[in-house]
Amino acid sequence: MSKPWILLCPSSRGIGHALTRHLLRTTTLPILATTRTRDPEETKAALLKDLFPYGQQSSPLTDSSSSASDRASAASATGPGVAASSKFSDSSSSDTYPYPSPSEFSSTSADSGESSTSATPDSSPDQFSGHSASSSAASRSTRSSLSDPPKSTPKEDPRLPSASSRLHLLPLDVCHEDSILSCAQQASSLFPPETHHLHLAFALPGILHPEKSPQQVDYDLALDTYRVNCLGPLMLMKHFGGFLPRRGTEMDLSLSWHPVGLGSRTSSGINEEELEGHHHHPLERMLLLPPHATWINMSARVGSVSDNKSGGWYSYRSSKAAVNSLTKSFDHQLQSRSGKKAMCIGYHPGTVRTDLSKGFWESVRNDKIWEPEEAAGHMAGVIEALGEQQRGRIWDWKGEEVFP
Repeated sequence: MSKPWILLCPSSRGIGHALTRHLLRTTTLPILATTRTRDPEETKAALLKDLFPYGQQSSPLTDSSSSASDRASAASATGPGVAASSKFSDSSSSDTYPYPSPSEFSSTSADSGESSTSATPDSSPDQFSGHSASSSAASRSTRSSLSDPPKSTPKEDPRLPSASSRLHLLPLDVCHEDSILSCAQQASSLFPPETHHLHLAFALPGILHPEKSPQQVDYDLALDTYRVNCLGPLMLMKHFGGFLPRRGTEMDLSLSWHPVGLGSRTSSGINEEELEGHHHHPLERMLLLPPHATWINMSARVGSVSDNKSGGWYSYRSSKAAVNSLTKSFDHQLQSRSGKKAMCIGYHPGTVRTDLSKGFWESVRNDKIWEPEEAAGHMAGVIEALGEQQRGRIWDWKGEEVFP
């Protein structure tokens, strides 16, 4: 029986950072997360920091079950094009972006968290996806605050592998194929295809250089956008798509539904009462892993040609339209290769409180903009609910289809 694992690229900021933490708390699966730094242990420490803030957790820096092996894997995975150093501008680690350098950016880098200098004020903020993390947090009058204490006391179950031992951080830069290949080779060692399969893959790279007209399009910046937003996911498909299950793969999902001994999966679903006290936050519960593997590309509503009502953002719009096309093509391949056991979809997260959307915060109703942690919860929930019949299409945070 093939055991499942999860891929997240990248994981050091924004939705990727929040989603990695969310999946560590709501699944029992091993996770391979990527970062562009050469010292993944820094990113790992940030991801594990206060992961279970109201309970006990083994320290990521002292957990002997994973630190040595992860450091060895990270060292051997470092290949051409991986940044030689890392920058840390706040409590969460940020990546060093090698092409071009952050100082050369005139607009938002969705992974590095650089601030935008040329946002388009008449563009709808719900049209694009946010990727980079913001250190600010806004209170909500219409929804529960993420800072509210949980209703029960959450803790890491000692009967399960620790979050630190399940989390593997490896360097990867989507602008350099050698880096992607090196990471994939390490993934093959961590999760041998003979005994494991990739069950959830989140391809999240993205940057934004907004333009109002073709005259504002900078050739190098547009090329930069296409390299990250289009070729990035495509190269991830090339080197990690083979880890997805095939038609003949017998998938073992027995330990993927809930903590061992804490609840039972029946025809009516999880016994939530038995899980009471193990939710780390009142807005979260254990994720019900879908019976089919899913590859998720980060799309955006602006990638929809039929929904284009305002124009502008030439390079970003076209890059996301390309992502939608890649999503459909890859799903066709998976349908032929894997049948009902694997599918590909695109996802639009809505407006997320990140540096990518910072110019629109004041113009968006407070209940229409999400914190990264909330966006991660929405994303996991939509992926959990999608059936095989929804394959090959683009879905938003409400579970509604975004038409091409």
